[in-house]
Amino acid sequence: MSCAVGGGLLVGQIAAGFGVRYLPRMKYQMLIASLIMVAFVSAIASATEYSRTRSVIFLLIGAAAAGYVENLTLSTMALVWDPENIGLVSGVLATIRTAAGSIAIALYSSLLSNGLTKYLPKYVPDAAIGARLPTSSVIGLLTSISARTYADVPSITPTIIEAVRHAVKRAYSMSFRTVFLATLPFGAILLVAAFLTPNVEDYLTDDVARKLQGRNLESRGSDTAGRIAGEHTEISESV
Repeated sequence: MSCAVGGGLLVGQIAAGFGVRYLPRMKYQMLIASLIMVAFVSAIASATEYSRTRSVIFLLIGAAAAGYVENLTLSTMALVWDPENIGLVSGVLATIRTAAGSIAIALYSSLLSNGLTKYLPKYVPDAAIGARLPTSSVIGLLTSISARTYADVPSITPTIIEAVRHAVKRAYSMSFRTVFLATLPFGAILLVAAFLTPNVEDYLTDDVARKLQGRNLESRGSDTAGRIAGEHTEISESV
């Protein structure tokens, strides 16, 4: 499960390498991959403690689409900018990615924290009391959840612990639902950018630009001009 994100990204990046070279219309590739990413990443909001397989599949597909978009961008960036600007463009791209990632991490962390603060008190006490935990022990139970130990909670029993664990998972599911739905604004930005993406087929030729090094072109040009002028003089005298 922990390999779902990294593995999906890697598969998408490898596929994009073939896509850039052999599939036409990079703009359409970008749009399709972006739509898949937005759809499947936001669909993980439906995850519950009973949807492990479905959630992992959604995560793999969404991460693969993200890797495809990323490699399309990185591998074609040098084609649509002048060579002297590639360094600047690479720096700006890296800055945007870092800044957007930092904003997203802060946003998602805040949403998750606020969600747990809201949903843990909503679901855990009812589940614990329903499993016959005394009301006086509820505050201690909520405090013990963050420490993941229930040994110090008065009147706790295995049955109560099992009920509380299900309630905690439900609270986390609801909190993560908000987090994954919050990816939609970023997805909207991605779709707009994908729509503005140019096609690069005209740049994918077999020609390789190479700078001629160790060649004094100016002096060679002067010598050639002088030789041509001398030949012209000889022909004129002969005539």
